[in-house]
Amino acid sequence: MSSKKIVAVPSVAQSVLALDEQVSLNIPQLAKYTGLTPWQARMAIWSGKLPAKKHGRNLIVLRSDADAYISSLPNVAPATDKAWFAKRQAVRP
Repeated sequence: MSSKKIVAVPSVAQSVLALDEQVSLNIPQLAKYTGLTPWQARMAIWSGKLPAKKHGRNLIVLRSDADAYISSLPNVAPATDKAWFAKRQAVRP
């Protein structure tokens, strides 16, 4: 008989700290933490709006910088056009 070792590989959820416990985030973690898509996160970094560090091929963003970037985004004004809102509500099943 062949003796093969079975190695238990931890899942991503087990091997990574909770996002609110980490000091730095890579792009997929940043996207999940901020609610942005990975592409939007990269565009914020490339445009200079979100500071990042380069570690090898990876981009690393400090969680505090991610929090500051999200808080700097403008708030959405509520819809003031009552006719548009009434029409929108009528469309819903």
